[in-house]
Amino acid sequence: MALATLDVLIVDDHEAMRVLLHKVLERAGVTRVRDAASGAAALAHITERAPNLILCDRRMPEMDGLAFTQRARAILPRETCRIIMITGQGSEAAHAEALAAGADAMLVKPVSPRDLLAAIEALYA
Repeated sequence: MALATLDVLIVDDHEAMRVLLHKVLERAGVTRVRDAASGAAALAHITERAPNLILCDRRMPEMDGLAFTQRARAILPRETCRIIMITGQGSEAAHAEALAAGADAMLVKPVSPRDLLAAIEALYA
């Protein structure tokens, strides 16, 4: 799948991270990028229009990235949507938790544009 055809949802409680990810995606040619500041807001976006890709922060108040991913996976199967969890914890346990919740990949902060785009391309290769 070409990057330009992706419909991406960024889920992160920090506005600076949402803006940064949005800019990286736009520079790579992605034209449909939405964002949500919470898991609850992201679930509303999903029911409105299903994305092809979700970039989700692991640590958020109220509904963390694991809980959001589990709920999103109940709505969006892997065949139609990929989920990349972004976390500050690079441990094997954190990676296993992300995958068990339904994420397809995990990136550790700080995330470079090159690593983000490589992870996306690997999911759609």
